Amino acid sequence: MLNPREIIYNRFIKPFSGKTARNIGVELEFPLINKNGGDVDRTFVAAIMDYIEEKGFSCVLYGTSREKLFMENSAGDCLSFDNSYNNFEFSMMYGDNLCDIKSRFDSYYRMVQEYLSGGNHALFPCGTNPNFANISVNHTPFSTYNMVQEYLHSFPGKHGYNDFPAFMSSVQTHLDIEESMLPKAYTLFCRLDFVRALLFGNSPDFEGRGWRIFRDYLWENSGFGNCPEITGSVDRNFETIDDIVDFYLEKGLFNRIRNGEYEVFEPVKIRDYFTDERYDAREEDIECYLSFRNVELTSRGTLEVRSDCTQKEGRFFAPPAFNLGVLNNLEKAQAALDLFIADCKINLKPSQLRKLAAEGREEEIAPLYLLSELCVKLLEIAREGLEKRGMGEQHLLDYNAF
Repeated sequence: MLNPREIIYNRFIKPFSGKTARNIGVELEFPLINKNGGDVDRTFVAAIMDYIEEKGFSCVLYGTSREKLFMENSAGDCLSFDNSYNNFEFSMMYGDNLCDIKSRFDSYYRMVQEYLSGGNHALFPCGTNPNFANISVNHTPFSTYNMVQEYLHSFPGKHGYNDFPAFMSSVQTHLDIEESMLPKAYTLFCRLDFVRALLFGNSPDFEGRGWRIFRDYLWENSGFGNCPEITGSVDRNFETIDDIVDFYLEKGLFNRIRNGEYEVFEPVKIRDYFTDERYDAREEDIECYLSFRNVELTSRGTLEVRSDCTQKEGRFFAPPAFNLGVLNNLEKAQAALDLFIADCKINLKPSQLRKLAAEGREEEIAPLYLLSELCVKLLEIAREGLEKRGMGEQHLLDYNAF
């Protein structure tokens, strides 16, 4: 009989053993646009992989027809198309200095923009594609992306944007955290979801609603919203590691691999999947777990903050710098948030606060001047946390970037 608690612990908790709050990894996605306003030239943009190869990268993953999709260099940094030829991603190898990571990214970003400009294309600094109304899905032929597309069409959600991953981008931060700190840090970053929406919201909606972060609506009301606990904010306080394991048992699975091929199925809770004989579960099926939660634990032993929007020029690294600074000044950040919640007599859950901020209704949370004071205070706390690290990373939070 499979033990789901043991499976969860080994997959998501055990990798934190021996970790310290030091290393950081960053993934940055950008809409890739045709500056003429129409669809991307797939032949032209796909050929960027040959150009990148000439610059010292090698292909490490191919598409279903041997298309070059993931290019990696000796530093371990990976450049790729994410889900669609409309979306380009820089997956930066983790390290202990965010400035060094940014320096490498800057050189890759210039390289990619230089190539794209030759065909009147460009990476655009936003969380949703500004050419949405005039472009097609331009799906990337990769097995995992094919599975995601199949699931979204087989189990559609409440909106009609079943191919929405092709039209949006984010910046994701991976944080090393000591196992003993994990419950407190996980809880705080979930509670800060609405603050990051105020600071880093940059995903206009497709329908003129005035949303600050339309990405939230697309994720939470898609077919993924039918799968338990894998989208949106987390409304839980974690006191112990067991609390986290309990939470993960309530999360859902919707795919697995059999005979080398993905299968998608109606979502089922992890606890039920591994204890109900009808599912013919295998322990390794947990490796197929996918979540799009705003804050998530990964099997690499990182706390991933994945709800921040791609930023404008000059502040690409502001979200990861903020998250890293908060982690290194956790007690002060928690105290500042607790004081704000108490003073403003707020009784809303993190998901409710995030929704108001994402929809541009932040005045329903608290007076705007108090929200502004909170944001400034937390930026100062994050900056102080970066200063403690002694690597000069605090300049990534200079106020002229906001």
